Amino acid sequence: MAGISTIHESVIRILKTPLGSRVMRPEYGSLLYTLRDRKFDDDFRLKAARYTYEAIAKNEPRVKVEKVDFNVKPVTGVVSIVITLTNGEVVEVTQ
Repeated sequence: MAGISTIHESVIRILKTPLGSRVMRPEYGSLLYTLRDRKFDDDFRLKAARYTYEAIAKNEPRVKVEKVDFNVKPVTGVVSIVITLTNGEVVEVTQ
């Protein structure tokens, strides 16, 4: 069906959209963009998990987040957020 996105696509779109960037929907998106180029430490983990939970709870009523993990590639420094939803689906987002 055209126009209906999967939960997986919806979660990725929410987390990759900077909060406040959509004119007609200023509450859509997440604050994850504020963590770019930051040191990966406990503060980063805490804020990334918080921003992930908040954005999905506010913008995707079909699911809830069960767990947020991080996958770090040491050579490149790329951090992926691995989100486990209560419906069992796993979504990986790389910023």
